[in-house]
Amino acid sequence: MRKHVNVSCNDCYFRRAGLCALPGENVCPTFRAHARGSLAPPLQPRLVPRALRELAGHAAS
Repeated sequence: MRKHVNVSCNDCYFRRAGLCALPGENVCPTFRAHARGSLAPPLQPRLVPRALRELAGHAAS
């Protein structure tokens, strides 16, 4: 499990670059962490391989 860090709009790339058009200080779904002056991509979920037996059973049906 990851440790959740409290973030604010002031930590967002868009807010620091003057690109945020939303009022208020609530973190929005488009939040991207400011990292050394560049736009950091969102975290991607880990790919988990599925068992081949499950796939073979669905193909036979």
